[in-house]
Amino acid sequence: MSITFNQLGMEMGFWTLYPQTDLLIFNSVNIDFGYNPSSGLLFVFMVYFKKWKRWIVYLGFLLFLNGAEMVALSFDKVVYSAPWNVFYTFLTYFFGLIVLDLYYFFLKKSIRKLVDSK
Repeated sequence: MSITFNQLGMEMGFWTLYPQTDLLIFNSVNIDFGYNPSSGLLFVFMVYFKKWKRWIVYLGFLLFLNGAEMVALSFDKVVYSAPWNVFYTFLTYFFGLIVLDLYYFFLKKSIRKLVDSK
């Protein structure tokens, strides 16, 4: 999901990542296969395995992810096109974390049912 939305956002011109390469898909390889999946894994680990308070994990991740985005913006590593802005990025991260949380919740529930039925 992360890769799909990131690529769609770049293709639709909402944002551009620098340095720019000839093939647009290669601009975000580090983000698509490193930063975003690592953040998601760490989020799931803290919520489900460390059992930290969910609201604290959400708040911490939203502050970290948006903070990193703002740093990238200030160094011109990311450039937004109108109408995209930091608030839309915040909403994207917020809803992404909710989807990730729900996905793992239902995955865990279905695995538990599978194990209990044997």
